[in-house]
Amino acid sequence: MFTLRVDKVIRHNERYSTIFFEKELKSFPGQFVMLNIFDLEEIPLSLSSPQSVTVKAVGETTRYLIKIKPGERVGIKGPIGNPFSPAKGKVLMIAGGIGVAPLAYLYDFLQKCRVKVKVLYAVRSSDDLVLKERFEKARMRIITEDGSEGEKGNIFDLVYSEDVEEYDKIYICGPEVVMRGIHSYFKELGILNKTEFSLDRYMKCGIGICGSCVIGNGMRVCVEGPVFRGDEIVW
Repeated sequence: MFTLRVDKVIRHNERYSTIFFEKELKSFPGQFVMLNIFDLEEIPLSLSSPQSVTVKAVGETTRYLIKIKPGERVGIKGPIGNPFSPAKGKVLMIAGGIGVAPLAYLYDFLQKCRVKVKVLYAVRSSDDLVLKERFEKARMRIITEDGSEGEKGNIFDLVYSEDVEEYDKIYICGPEVVMRGIHSYFKELGILNKTEFSLDRYMKCGIGICGSCVIGNGMRVCVEGPVFRGDEIVW
């Protein structure tokens, strides 16, 4: 583990912040870090850029993090894990909630490679929309459950209305219950081989020892993941 100084904090609203470190981390889209707040706990966070994490306040540590001040130091272990694989042709990204964070990093990477990407982004309300400015507006569909921005409905309404079979690569990140449903739908369509899911599980160590993040086929999210090809996943 090493420490980094917080360089800048963008407070999106009361529940979300993007925290920028003093330097870039040598990383690839889809990787994560174990971030330690001294006297609190160590938690896994996906990188939203080579220099940042985007955080939603859900527990004691994340509630502290969204209010952290520039100049404070945090402990970092990583970057850790297997990243997304690059793509060519037509690409679709499906983001649910804070799952948009690693996809924003991947989007920036693919734009540099001049890959055309369409984004489906689903949240509960407009207050949960973060990082949307990172995506090309003309190639993004937003849906909110309360209809406060974009279309009204849920992520499945977007996915079912999209011709997903025309895409060469599909990347997905969001709540596990959502990804299970999308995985089941893509399995029915027979397209799991061209999908990649970024999984989020509770972790204690982040290095494959504790076993707290094991999925159904014995693979560990922290070591064999967090990005898995769809046809590798057993829930």
